[in-house]
Amino acid sequence: MDTDRFDSSVPGAVPPWIPVPSGSPSTSTAERGTTFAEPEPPSPLGSTSPAARTTRKRAVAGMAALAIAAAALASGGTTLAFIASGALDRPVTPVVTTDTPATVANFVPSSSAPAGGTGGSSTTAAAPANGSVVSAAARVSPAVVTIITSSSAGSAGSGQGALPLGQGNGGLTPGGSSGQSIYGLPAGQTPVSVGSGVIFNANGWILTNHHVVADPGTLTVQLADGRSFPATVYGTDTLTDLAIVKIAATGLPTATLGDSSTLQIGQTAIAVGDPLGQYPGTVTTGVVSGVDRSISDTTSRLDDLIQTDAAINPGNSGGPLVDVNGAVIGIDTAIAGSAQGIGFAIPINVARPLTEQALAGQKLIRPWVGIVYQSLNAGLASRNHLSVDAGAWITSSGTTAAVQAGSPAAAAGLRENDIITALDGTKVDTNHPLVELLAAHAPGSTVTLTVRRGTSDLTISVTLATRPATLN
Repeated sequence: MDTDRFDSSVPGAVPPWIPVPSGSPSTSTAERGTTFAEPEPPSPLGSTSPAARTTRKRAVAGMAALAIAAAALASGGTTLAFIASGALDRPVTPVVTTDTPATVANFVPSSSAPAGGTGGSSTTAAAPANGSVVSAAARVSPAVVTIITSSSAGSAGSGQGALPLGQGNGGLTPGGSSGQSIYGLPAGQTPVSVGSGVIFNANGWILTNHHVVADPGTLTVQLADGRSFPATVYGTDTLTDLAIVKIAATGLPTATLGDSSTLQIGQTAIAVGDPLGQYPGTVTTGVVSGVDRSISDTTSRLDDLIQTDAAINPGNSGGPLVDVNGAVIGIDTAIAGSAQGIGFAIPINVARPLTEQALAGQKLIRPWVGIVYQSLNAGLASRNHLSVDAGAWITSSGTTAAVQAGSPAAAAGLRENDIITALDGTKVDTNHPLVELLAAHAPGSTVTLTVRRGTSDLTISVTLATRPATLN
């Protein structure tokens, strides 16, 4: 595992996590995960017969079985397993899951009046007063898109373990009659995976997850108003599982990018996206359940994540997590594979530098320090007899050195067991994680670190480098 990929340490064994997978489409009735049945006519009061009760019991049992089967199918998709660590900081026996593809069903995109946003000219529409889920949904939903990867061969995404596409669909393009596509795909193309994204600039700039666009194939973006455009990947950042997608369009509705550094535990969080590739513009609500979370598997790690219990499903990947004012506070990216109500989003403050680089026509790059660390809390500090209980503790993991040879950290004299407590005077803590503070600086710039070494505080200047492409 490339632990320096996220300048973080390898955690112990903890539960499996799944990056909110893109759906691998199929249209058999059972796989769609939705069952409709006519209700029984009501019986006269006091006259319910045993036969009627038996019928209802059987119907309920059958529907429950279908619901369980549908949930099992929907939980899979194009995935790699993520394992929570860091802030959770407690080992649990890992569970290996077998993933099955999420599905795509026919839908008719609703026509929504675009809401105003940031970046370029865009259309605006009246929205309810600020501070409600209704107003937040009205503001951001027009800027939420569906991102489809398609292939003429109709093969599943690489390494995803998905079932063959078209299985059980009678040879029809998902969601339509022969030769038609609900996504407006090019002729002869079959969906391979489906995810979400959010428009941050009216001239066709879209923010999404890297894993949403990682599969080879033809990329198409479908807007909330139903229009579809060919799309290209402008750039990706595997460090944070983010990507920038571009379409040739202007005057698009945009979302406002908020400030994730001011999040409070328990505040309302709203997820908007296209779950299962079936229900575009779906809005779910919850709260910010935690911040500064970390998840990882054997090859990669994500740090500084927002945890939320707003429902996130396959197909939501890349969609926005917003506050009650409709401002984007995160990009939905992962869900717990063995639990309910545990989802993760990348803070928008981590994504913002990438959006700025894209609009400036620059290559997407990240600053690099070259350390492996753990975010400290009181418990971790106590168990390891450390003199402070907040900061970034530089510590090795397995065979990976805590300070990489030839890195900016090594050149500056940082050592294993040093604790970075501040960057340019800003305290490193759960509200200001090191990865987020570093993201605000460009490679080549020099930052001043406050470092606790033993019981002494040091000031060390580090000149940031560009993250090596070999770490991708």
